[in-house]
Amino acid sequence: MPVAIQIGQVLMPVVDQGGLEVVADLARRGLVGGAVIVKPVNDALSDSIASVQAVSVTGPLVMAVDEEGGTVQRLDGLLGEMPSARQMASYSISDVRSVVREHAEAMTGFGFTMNLTPVVDVGSGPGIGSRSFSDNPLLVATFGSAVAHGVLDAGLTPVAKHFPGHGQASADSHEELPVTPTVEDLKAVDLVPWRYLPPGTAVMVGHLSVPGLTDGVSSSLSYDAVTRLLRRELGFEGLVLSDDLSMGAIVDLLGVSEAAVFSLRAGIDLLIVGAVSNLGAVALELVTALEDGRLLPGRLNEAVGRVLAQRKVNPCDFVWE
Repeated sequence: MPVAIQIGQVLMPVVDQGGLEVVADLARRGLVGGAVIVKPVNDALSDSIASVQAVSVTGPLVMAVDEEGGTVQRLDGLLGEMPSARQMASYSISDVRSVVREHAEAMTGFGFTMNLTPVVDVGSGPGIGSRSFSDNPLLVATFGSAVAHGVLDAGLTPVAKHFPGHGQASADSHEELPVTPTVEDLKAVDLVPWRYLPPGTAVMVGHLSVPGLTDGVSSSLSYDAVTRLLRRELGFEGLVLSDDLSMGAIVDLLGVSEAAVFSLRAGIDLLIVGAVSNLGAVALELVTALEDGRLLPGRLNEAVGRVLAQRKVNPCDFVWE
């Protein structure tokens, strides 16, 4: 697989429905791995998604959306409202799984393959609020698992977020880089739900500074956070996504392109790179990083392999000229 196409498979821009036309052009050239879709959307969304999938030269792409319920819903105008995590914490576990499954089944009708939920942050700090089920880590683990199972029941991939735990952080990562409690405190509380995720769940790494773990940089750029803690210590073997690399927590410190290199090096497989206009610069920076040794080809191959496996794509099915 040519390097440009390999790089494309680990990149996922954020677009509205109209922006899917640009994604289709990129997919036709093998230069994108999927898209995160935001508002505005309308009844023609299924046709827009299908048009992207129809021209993709690398097989079915990831079509993702933030459809958590409560304050974070992109499809409420099409599918109706979902209760927030905090509201669902008053339901029975079976009811949570059923409500989520029914909503996710409706999402499949539009062509989505991934839902960026559940939120398994413990606590309702800045940027989280009612998106969290509880301040109790065992309740978060229980309800988060129920939501993930509901998404899986419908045939979509759930994405648990925001590792290693945003619930007690000091700020909203959309605005600035938050600081969490120490890594030892996180292990006692915030990391508990991550041990109960059902197989098939992916993980999104948040933009968080963790004392004793990340040395003042974002967890999404930290090898210690992603590879040593998530993969080795917690034993997670599935797909790992970044949170949007164009958020304030990142761009206040460095550019999206530089962040993409650090994030991929850290062990993240699929990079959410904000606006589709970022893709060219990010791809060029990743090529440069391969050439100057900042990024090893083996790490890129590993990430591409996980992304293609997630999409059920066999790279041996394609012949590259």
